Amino acid sequence: MGFVFQMFGYSTEEGLSTLLTGLIAEHGAILSGRVGATAYASAAEPTSTYVKRAIKCLVAAELCQVRINRIAQDIKQEDGTDAAKMRQQRKDYLAEAEAWTGQIEAAAGSGNDFAFGTVTTNHFNEDDD
Repeated sequence: MGFVFQMFGYSTEEGLSTLLTGLIAEHGAILSGRVGATAYASAAEPTSTYVKRAIKCLVAAELCQVRINRIAQDIKQEDGTDAAKMRQQRKDYLAEAEAWTGQIEAAAGSGNDFAFGTVTTNHFNEDDD
């Protein structure tokens, strides 16, 4: 996805690898709680691929946020075109993760006369990202 260890202030790839391992575990646990352990652990396709893609997008969104935080001292709200691009990329990753999560939920609910959904909200103004 184009992330390299230097972007996060690490001197070796091991630092980024450690960060990624933690983020994957963290977002995997969150996603499992959201879609259910059965759907999360499913080996059936396409659910298995949906889970992997959702986690990948959630981790990428978090990496974008870490990167934004890291360079924030160099960016002014008014003229931070790089920051604006990064914020948009983060939103795109989150939207894609939400789409994959919806696919997981749809696959988990198909065929057993069970339906569920989720609503994600926050108290932050989207324009302030």
